Amino acid sequence: MSKKHLPGIQIRIDESNSQRIRKWLSDIDWQIISDRIEKNGSITARDYQPPDSSLSSTFHHLEELPTEPGRFRPHYGDVGGGFEYYLRSHPQGAKLIGTCERVSFFYKITPPPLELILPNKIDIQVFQEPSEWGSFIYPHDNQFVDGENILGFYGNFFRDFHAWEWYSEDTEPFEFQFVPMSIGCLVRVLHIESNTLLDLTKDVDW
Repeated sequence: MSKKHLPGIQIRIDESNSQRIRKWLSDIDWQIISDRIEKNGSITARDYQPPDSSLSSTFHHLEELPTEPGRFRPHYGDVGGGFEYYLRSHPQGAKLIGTCERVSFFYKITPPPLELILPNKIDIQVFQEPSEWGSFIYPHDNQFVDGENILGFYGNFFRDFHAWEWYSEDTEPFEFQFVPMSIGCLVRVLHIESNTLLDLTKDVDW
């Protein structure tokens, strides 16, 4: 099935930087799991690689550190989230900053920084398989895959962005913000000069 080119915003995260994001997430998961086991004796964590391949994930009560870093993740709430990605245009492509303020506040941790320069510029078209997605593109519940990952939006979200008084085809005036969850992705656009924020998903019935 051929791909469509649709008006939208798309940020392609190359394989090398995708691996850096995966390690960043894994380091935070490991910090939380080890801290909770040390202080509380246990933690409830989600196994994303269960032996039964028919299950997408299962919960486990861990009292010891797992032998496989990256396999178990703390429970980040019923809809996931907690990790924010901020993207701006950069002379070399795009700049990505990752934060996790809600996670670090709740679990009382100091997360490592994440700041990357992506080689790909921010596209103003989305390359979409016709049967996929629902106006946003994101790694489901922060499950970044091996290889390339994509953040973006199109459809009704792009129409709202296009109708915004600060809209421009040039992506440099904007910061694009994404918060991937298990049920969708929060998407916001900041007009940097005016410090005006457009919340594209504020009316979504999650």
